Amino acid sequence: MTRKVKLQEIAEIQFGFYAKPKEKGNVSYLQAKQFDELGNLTGIIDTFLKIDQKNESNVLNDGDVLLVSKGMRNFAWTYTKALGPAIASSIFFVIKPDTTKVLPDFLTTLFNMQQTQAYFQTLSAGSSIPSIRKSELSEFTFSLPPLPVQQKIVSIKQLHYKDIELSTKILSEKQKLYQAVINKLINKSHE
Repeated sequence: MTRKVKLQEIAEIQFGFYAKPKEKGNVSYLQAKQFDELGNLTGIIDTFLKIDQKNESNVLNDGDVLLVSKGMRNFAWTYTKALGPAIASSIFFVIKPDTTKVLPDFLTTLFNMQQTQAYFQTLSAGSSIPSIRKSELSEFTFSLPPLPVQQKIVSIKQLHYKDIELSTKILSEKQKLYQAVINKLINKSHE
């Protein structure tokens, strides 16, 4: 049965870590610039840190959800350990969900929905650099369906993203075909 919950009831919320990134290191340092307009990691990680006593507690765990806390793009993304060790920069909230209650990818899907994005924008209205306060995020209330329904929602999201990816590839191929036909016609007219 779906029930209303506050984010703080089902997850721990932390701030990302502030550091000066390096060109080399043994842990990726995730920044908002490394994500596309849909909130997907572009695969280009060019900022790193060296793990030390000061930052080792900030290394992400599998299933941590990152939510951009500042600016106009408040997208969310779920970290997986397959990426290798990583630390989120201070532009992110690091949300550690209780996976007995909520799937990390469900939270990411929820945070990336248009109505949630609009809600986050109202929280930061009037600021020169819009930002979400931790206290406001903790109080964020939403409908939490049972885990099997959450899994269905996540599966639909994954299919949707796959569809977008395929549509983008098709569009690219159509553009190449169009260019080839035009070039062929232009070059043929010179013969």
